[in-house]
Amino acid sequence: MIDALPGTWGLIQLAIQAALVAWALVGLVLAVLPPASAYSMEGKWPKPAWIGICAGAALFFAIRPFGILGIVAMVAVGVFFADVKPAVGGRRR
Repeated sequence: MIDALPGTWGLIQLAIQAALVAWALVGLVLAVLPPASAYSMEGKWPKPAWIGICAGAALFFAIRPFGILGIVAMVAVGVFFADVKPAVGGRRR
């Protein structure tokens, strides 16, 4: 039983990593959809900045999700989903 634990833990870490990458990629797609004017009308950072943040987060999650940059990326994508997306999400082209 003890010998199976590292392999099981590795699979759990891989599943968490895949979920984080998917979360960041969904954020990337949702950042691309609204027009750039929606970001400025709501007083948020520009659209290219949020696209870069979500793309960078996906990259950090794919490389090393549990490092310090992974934690920063989690916060950044969380801010996008909690603050930016609700503000600009209803505005379409």
